Amino acid sequence: MRTIPAGVRFQDVDAAGIVFFARVFDLFHDAFVASLREGGVRLEEVLRAGEWGAPLVHAEADYARPLAFGDALEIEVALAAVGDTSITVRYVARRGADACARGLTKHVFIDRATRRPRAVPAEVVAALGGISA
Repeated sequence: MRTIPAGVRFQDVDAAGIVFFARVFDLFHDAFVASLREGGVRLEEVLRAGEWGAPLVHAEADYARPLAFGDALEIEVALAAVGDTSITVRYVARRGADACARGLTKHVFIDRATRRPRAVPAEVVAALGGISA
C-alpha cells in the first residue's frame, strides 16, 4: 500500500461547496498514477511506447464524509486483486483520521496494437507493492 498526498481543488467542488461525486475518481486516478510512478512505472512513458494500456472496466465509490475546497487528503492505494489480465485497486481518501471516501477500480490490461487482453505486467504489480490485505 502507498499513501499519496492530495488536496481538494476549487474545480472539484459543486455549488453546494463539496466535492462533486465524480471528482473522487479523479483523486483516485491521480493517486493511482502517482503510486505507479513511485514504484518505478511512469505511465507517460508506457503510453508513448504503445505496448500496453489498462482501461477501466469497473469503478465504484462509497462516500462517508463530505470533502470541501482546500481539504488536505491522503489517498491510500493498494492492490486488492491480481488476475491473469486484470488488477483491482482499492482506494481510501482520508482527511486526517477520517476515511471520507473508499473506492475500487478494475483495470484490464490490453496489447495496444491488437486491443486484446494481455497478461498483467509484472512491473505494475511490483510498483503497486503486491497484494495488500
